[in-house]
Amino acid sequence: MNKYLLEMHHITKRYPGVVALDNVHLAVLPGNVHCLVGENGAGKSTLMKVLVGAIPMDEGQIRIGGEEVHYDSPQMAARLGISMIHQEFNLVPHLSVAENIFLGNAPRHFGCIQWRLLYEQAHAALQRLNSDLDPRRSVGTLSVAQQQVVEIAKALSTNARILIMDEPSAALTDHDLASLFALVKSLSQQGVSIIYISHRLEEIFSLGHHVTVMRDGKWIATHQVSEVDREDLIRMMVGRELQDEFPERQVTPGKTRLRVENLGRKGVFSEISFTIAAGEVVGLTGLVGSGRTEVARALFGADPLTSGTVFLDDEAVRIHSPREAIAKGIGLLTEDRKNQGLVLPMSVRANITMANMGAALRGPLLLPSAERAIALKYVDSLQIKTPHVEEIVHHLSGGTQQKVVLAKWLLTQSRFLIFDEPTRGIDVGAKMEIYRLIHEIAAQGVAILLITSELPEALGMCDRLYVMREGSIMGELHRGQADQEAIMRLATADKRNVAV
Repeated sequence: MNKYLLEMHHITKRYPGVVALDNVHLAVLPGNVHCLVGENGAGKSTLMKVLVGAIPMDEGQIRIGGEEVHYDSPQMAARLGISMIHQEFNLVPHLSVAENIFLGNAPRHFGCIQWRLLYEQAHAALQRLNSDLDPRRSVGTLSVAQQQVVEIAKALSTNARILIMDEPSAALTDHDLASLFALVKSLSQQGVSIIYISHRLEEIFSLGHHVTVMRDGKWIATHQVSEVDREDLIRMMVGRELQDEFPERQVTPGKTRLRVENLGRKGVFSEISFTIAAGEVVGLTGLVGSGRTEVARALFGADPLTSGTVFLDDEAVRIHSPREAIAKGIGLLTEDRKNQGLVLPMSVRANITMANMGAALRGPLLLPSAERAIALKYVDSLQIKTPHVEEIVHHLSGGTQQKVVLAKWLLTQSRFLIFDEPTRGIDVGAKMEIYRLIHEIAAQGVAILLITSELPEALGMCDRLYVMREGSIMGELHRGQADQEAIMRLATADKRNVAV
């Protein structure tokens, strides 16, 4: 009897001019948490789309329980026990939890939904996940973590034996992350095989039994997680040794470029004061929900301030809109690059020039040739991996998309740049490229505010750190005195009793 629940052999997928998958193998044991890692563009998503029947393979073989299977749609894959939870949830906000779990598959009698049975079945599905969610509650009122539970219950309602989880932790708080880990381990103990995709390598070692590494559309290796360490995985993912994850640099700060005094937004944050000099990278960290992003949005004019003063190069400025912020030399690389930083259906060229279209104007006319020349300049200088400047941004990897956002703000010649979670959802190789670019920009005299939840990133990148909790700055740490323990002590401190 074959010991593997799932086997994928010699999977090959070609597109015009590129081989997306080149003879890839994947074998998953019953009840195994099998992690799938690789840089953006390694082929992980394409392989999973083949597995769930979303795209056809050109060559290869898929076996379930030792038997070869053939299917050409996600619906057929679901009938074979294969289901996927995408990073962007596929839920209907105005419907109830129960309706979402059994969407398109609700129990019916003579064509009418049996509501009592629907809620009973939904309750049973949630109980399996140790969740006390009300099946009648509207999904639109749920937190991200609760919506994820609904997605998992929905996937399991089709009797899934193989569950694919794509970056399930990307938008979760630390508390929600602990709940997710417990849920994954529980499903594994129930015999569900889980293919777990994540760029957070620490999660691999917390959850995984086995790990498969992909690179450039190829299978590189499969190991038991206990047999490898972080450096092993990074080396296999990028194909080279990475000696220094965070680049070294000598900092000689210039004059104070940004000074904020007693900033407040009623009910959100208060008494926020800090400075950033030209050439400095200053971090703003703290737990999710501490108010970091809200401060960034207010500095950029996206949300109104109710108190305080902002000084740029010692000049007091009033900023009422993002347009005014851009005009004064302030740029914001948002946490949600796909919905707020980019227009995904548009080209690389159009995205790069959208914040400063005046750079491509000749009189009242926008010249496509000038736009292309500008875009080509940044594609070259930032090493943006795109076939051409007319490529649709949606088709690019996460790290490449982030470089396009960065090019957009560099074109505005900003004096002050805010990076809000700049490396979320991108692989370790792309992270290092972003880190290098941040330091290069700072070396040109730009003041940078780096908002990050990743403590190693905060410690490795920032000259100074401000730590927030519940809308207040709890303290400032300089590079020599900062460590993870010191940050967490401030991030969890009682606001009434903090020694800075």
